[in-house]
Amino acid sequence: MFENLFSKGGLTLDRLRSFMQMAQAGSIAKAAPDDTNRQSQISRQIRELEQFFGTELTCRRGKTLSLSPAGERLATLIQEQLQDLEDFRREQSGQAKSFTIGTGASVLEWLVMPALPQIASLLGGANLSVVPYRSRNLAEAISDGRVDFAVIRQDALAPNARVEKLTRLGFVLCIPRRLLKKGVRDATQPSLWQTLPFAAGRDGGQMDKALRNAMAEAGVDFHPQFECGSMLQVRQLVEMGACAAVLPEIGVRGLDEKEILLSPFAPMRNYGRSLVLHWNERQMRRRGLELSQIRAVARLLKDAAAK
Repeated sequence: MFENLFSKGGLTLDRLRSFMQMAQAGSIAKAAPDDTNRQSQISRQIRELEQFFGTELTCRRGKTLSLSPAGERLATLIQEQLQDLEDFRREQSGQAKSFTIGTGASVLEWLVMPALPQIASLLGGANLSVVPYRSRNLAEAISDGRVDFAVIRQDALAPNARVEKLTRLGFVLCIPRRLLKKGVRDATQPSLWQTLPFAAGRDGGQMDKALRNAMAEAGVDFHPQFECGSMLQVRQLVEMGACAAVLPEIGVRGLDEKEILLSPFAPMRNYGRSLVLHWNERQMRRRGLELSQIRAVARLLKDAAAK
């Protein structure tokens, strides 16, 4: 059985591992930074795999090396098989399995982390890795098996993707009271927003674009004083009393309302997006997780969102 597969040299675990490292890193240089010898080894091993399988696994566009369709399929197969072997090794040694949860940095901090100990217990004391991802990359990471669970906006997925709904994101205007004139209790007027220093994102993501469009439609010439790399940084500036900001509802927990005036941000009332738990059915079957367990994970995240 499989005589043809092993009838010639070139197929080894080390070569497959090197190919997967390159595929996940995005280039040979990133797979082995500052190690030219290792880079040369990876390049040679990829050529040997191409000879073995009789197909090109990579293609070059200018200076950029990317996976060919065959290379993408091989990378997925390697990820699955190595994960299966690692699961088998852990099972035989009585160790718990390891799972990866991916989501955006702020959702990771505000929603996933509070539920993490309970999720680990639910999954039999599993080792959990939490990894920040942009939505546009997360669906792909689920598809190719690099991530087991994704907490992601539903509109970033295909309509037929398997999901469990978690919560709908609303948005809140947060203004440190020290920035307001004494006695001001209504912060819902755009004319007031124009006078305040604001913090916002700078990554051009969907929320950042939606905020800037909402401000423009409200007649506000919006030029944030602080442009941040994450909503966690935005919240920190609000807590310091340095500026106002618009934050997701799950990001305002714990803010002191004696110090910060919180109001629903009306211009984005129709922008709210559903956060869902997403997974790869084939991956879950291979890893031995039942649908009931996945739904239990979703319930824990729903509970964390509701607190």
